Amino acid sequence: MAMDKSEHRNPVVIQKEGLSMRGQALFRPAAASVSNSKKMISESKFAFLLLLPTIVILLGLLLYPFLYSIYLCFVDLNLTKPWVGPKFVGLDNFSAVLKDGEFWLSMETTLYFAVFSVAASMILGLAAALLFNIKFRMRGLGRSLLLIPWAMPGVVNAMIWQTMLHPNYGLLNGVLLKLGVIDSPVGWLSDPKLALASIIMAQVWTSFPFVALMYLAALQSISGELVEAAKIDGAGSIRIFKDIIVKLLVPVTLVLLVLRTIDSFRIFDLVFAMTKGGPANSTQLSGLYLYKQGFMFSDFGLGSAGSYILTGFILVFVLLYMRILRQKDGV
Repeated sequence: MAMDKSEHRNPVVIQKEGLSMRGQALFRPAAASVSNSKKMISESKFAFLLLLPTIVILLGLLLYPFLYSIYLCFVDLNLTKPWVGPKFVGLDNFSAVLKDGEFWLSMETTLYFAVFSVAASMILGLAAALLFNIKFRMRGLGRSLLLIPWAMPGVVNAMIWQTMLHPNYGLLNGVLLKLGVIDSPVGWLSDPKLALASIIMAQVWTSFPFVALMYLAALQSISGELVEAAKIDGAGSIRIFKDIIVKLLVPVTLVLLVLRTIDSFRIFDLVFAMTKGGPANSTQLSGLYLYKQGFMFSDFGLGSAGSYILTGFILVFVLLYMRILRQKDGV
């Protein structure tokens, strides 16, 4: 009877074939991992290629203007003298700005505006946050209405306040006349002594809702058990507010001071729409001064240098805020 050929195969050959098959099984995952890694690399390259146009556009919109503004600081570029062209002048633009009395007058006005507008918005914002932290009917509606002035565009806000402060048909004069506070209409925006205060009122009305929202979020993160424990120990409302709430609000206060100071120093639209710097330059803030230098007088070198000087002043104030509050409260 004939036997199957497979039964008479050499054992050595069978062993070698077994080793070969095991070797293939061992190297197959490695080959698959190499293939997967190549696939992953190709996918990452493909994703980068998809993002490349966006990256180029963002660099063009952000990096190029930033570098070009630095370049303008060191050249004399005035569109009223196109035949001159860009001329390298070194630090002359910075020196001209620092020697300009109008610039320092605008900085003084801006500092006055920043101090009072920031302080008023912080106080009113904290008061509103404490009010809306209490549970009462229609509290949600009140919170929603609170955000309307903050969400309103600056130019619209300026037009509203121009109407309210109009000497003949303004709401403010009408209310004060009815109450007997004033005897005759007041020119809020035409009086150099009152124009800046009027702009401060408009700015505070726009900015304090944001402060209130930030403070409200911080108040709601304070543990109620901590307040209850203080009440059990005999602490009154004033002491709880002073020793617990105020100290826990220091971090958010620092952030708000920084943000509000920056906004106050770079404000432009509200002043331009309401007074355009008048009367008698009493409301010419630093942002408006830089606008006039760059776009009304077409001296882009002077305007760029002044903007970086203003940035330096803002940075100094921010660092002072951080240092004082951290030393005082150990934040």
